[in-house]
Amino acid sequence: MTRFGLLMVVAVGASGCGYSSGSMMPEGVHSVAVGIFGNETFYRHAEVTYTRELTRELVRRAHVDVRDPAKADVVITGRILTIPRITLVEDRIDQILEGGVVVRVEVKVEDPRTGQAVIDPFFINRRAEYVVPRPETLQTAIDEAVRDAARSTVHRIQAHSFLVERTSARQ
Repeated sequence: MTRFGLLMVVAVGASGCGYSSGSMMPEGVHSVAVGIFGNETFYRHAEVTYTRELTRELVRRAHVDVRDPAKADVVITGRILTIPRITLVEDRIDQILEGGVVVRVEVKVEDPRTGQAVIDPFFINRRAEYVVPRPETLQTAIDEAVRDAARSTVHRIQAHSFLVERTSARQ
């Protein structure tokens, strides 16, 4: 089979399975504003890391413009609710050898003009572990879990849009 033939098979196959290389954002959403997320935990700067990573993921994976709220199609806001610390392994004198965290984030996607939800508010939970002898720290685990939560937020918005698109196409 020639290269052209192989490319045609891949292109036809990808279009038949619902693959899309577009943004997969809700219909009509081409620009997004990301508000600074609230932080209801005692861990400083988690909200800054989350906001920065969410913005990066939106540009990288969703291919949308990040703008000022007055010029954006939607505004994404929310808050980091909890970051409980979990002890996984201790030594004989109760010092932590391995630990973990679970980051819980509430996310809202709203129309900036009306304040109406474009997607129902949702929650993201992500965990990360750290091993003290490596040396990893509680902070590295928090940063990792927050980055994963930002990535999962974009995936969740895109998955919602995909399901809405599929449901309306079948009706």
